[in-house]
Amino acid sequence: MSKRAGPDRPPPMALELFRPEPGVLYSLDAAARLAGVPRRSILIYCRAGLVRPVVQPPHGVMEFTEEAIYTVRRIERLRTVHGLDLGWLKAMVDLLDEVERLRAEVRFLRSR
Repeated sequence: MSKRAGPDRPPPMALELFRPEPGVLYSLDAAARLAGVPRRSILIYCRAGLVRPVVQPPHGVMEFTEEAIYTVRRIERLRTVHGLDLGWLKAMVDLLDEVERLRAEVRFLRSR
């Protein structure tokens, strides 16, 4: 049996498009599945401060926004493609957050 892609079957390594619903929160299991990583990776990224859960009630349930899932995907790409460790990943995420903050500030100042 061939593993070739056909009209009704995507290529074996096809990228699954992630189109989240606005305002939806995802459980740890769902976030891991959508990001394509093990749950443990998300927990490690949370512990390192790279990803922040939105809700962490007294029962310890973690929920994530679509932005957090995109962040996990970005982290995984940096880690696997570029071979960055947690220290470098933390620096990259901090820099990207700062760039986004500065862009928002420039947008605000231009709109005045």
